[in-house]
Amino acid sequence: MKTLKRYTLVLLASAVTLFSCEKDYDRVFSETAEARLQKALDEYNAQLQDAPYGWKASLITGTGIEYFYYLDFATDGKVSMLSDFNVNTAGTEQVATWELKALQTATLSFPTYSYIHMPADPKGSVNGGGDGVGQQSDVEFAFARATADSILLEGLQRGSHLTLVQATAEEKELVRKGRIKDILDYGLSGDGLELTLSGDRTITFVLNPDAKTLTAQYISDDGLQVEVTPRAYSVSMQGILLNNPIRAYGETIQELLWDDNVKRYYAKVGNASVPVVQNPNLHFFRPVIPIQDILGADYFAVLVPYGSVNKPIKGQSPLFTELYQAAAAELQTWEVPIELYDMFVAFDINTNTMYLVVRVVQSNTLFTAQYNYRYTLSGEGVYTFGSGTAVDDNAKALAAIMSNIFVYINGDSFKAEFVGGTEALTGGFFSQEHPEFSFSGILTN
Repeated sequence: MKTLKRYTLVLLASAVTLFSCEKDYDRVFSETAEARLQKALDEYNAQLQDAPYGWKASLITGTGIEYFYYLDFATDGKVSMLSDFNVNTAGTEQVATWELKALQTATLSFPTYSYIHMPADPKGSVNGGGDGVGQQSDVEFAFARATADSILLEGLQRGSHLTLVQATAEEKELVRKGRIKDILDYGLSGDGLELTLSGDRTITFVLNPDAKTLTAQYISDDGLQVEVTPRAYSVSMQGILLNNPIRAYGETIQELLWDDNVKRYYAKVGNASVPVVQNPNLHFFRPVIPIQDILGADYFAVLVPYGSVNKPIKGQSPLFTELYQAAAAELQTWEVPIELYDMFVAFDINTNTMYLVVRVVQSNTLFTAQYNYRYTLSGEGVYTFGSGTAVDDNAKALAAIMSNIFVYINGDSFKAEFVGGTEALTGGFFSQEHPEFSFSGILTN
């Protein structure tokens, strides 16, 4: 008990000492927290507006995708912006609003819907992200640190990062004259992108602006197979910059640079500048192991992917696309509408049977319709198909609708090829009797 009393007395004595010193307490800061925050807001406000040529900005979302912006903050609360989000945002300058807020820390906010909001839009159809979350980006950013010519900000909700660097007079002129738009236009024209090295060694490229990936295809160093290499990229005034290099044919490619004189990409390969050209024609890769040797062995099927109705992939001819779209449209007219989901062809090399399977969705339920074809295969990779047989009731129900496609397959011969310029290993079938008809898909198991 005595110990407790002594302990209590010590505490009381300490309290008396503490409160007796309160009148003599010196503040660690000479200003209140509110005053310090207001001072920071004033400094950031001046820094944002005083950049004579605006700011280059890099927005890295919670999903890891990087977007380029040009931002010019005005004193009236307006901000002019351009972005590499898509070709339109790169070429059409937008005026939105901005403000600084005194939240728990100094915060930059974009109140009105703008190009900054598009990666954060919860509708996946806007930015290619997941429904409900988009690309996990922000529209309010806390100031983390600043230097004389740069500012780093952190998203308040989704963990995105916004870095601002003062633009030069030349950069401001370039971006407003459409440099970023030109870079995107060239890569997204729809034509294939190809770089050809000595010895007729070709690399194909394809840009995915939603995922911000550039995918390269080329033949492996041993010549046996087709390599598919996706890389995340960002856009700058100089061109397409890869997060990690592509290594093909003993060479390393880190970026696709922009040649403003001829309006196209080029790559530095050793000491040479090699052009990356647009090619409207298909490129076929022919490694030592041909595609017919892996169909039914290493890969079970060739899948015409979901979305091909509206966005065909390379190797799907205009005629096939037209017929595929017509079948999809007719299925939508049924009393209970049906969605044409996808289609694949699978190969049983033991019985020389091709299974053509159409998959549809009705009332949120996936149904399959299977058609069997016997085939022969020549040494040159030419498949000759017999007439298809409907295996199940679903196949019989869909036969009339799919007949305009099947008429080009029944009894026809098709040369199989690896098709370049896609985002996945792709196989195509090209009719020998009807050159206007071909279909393609992703090799899958």
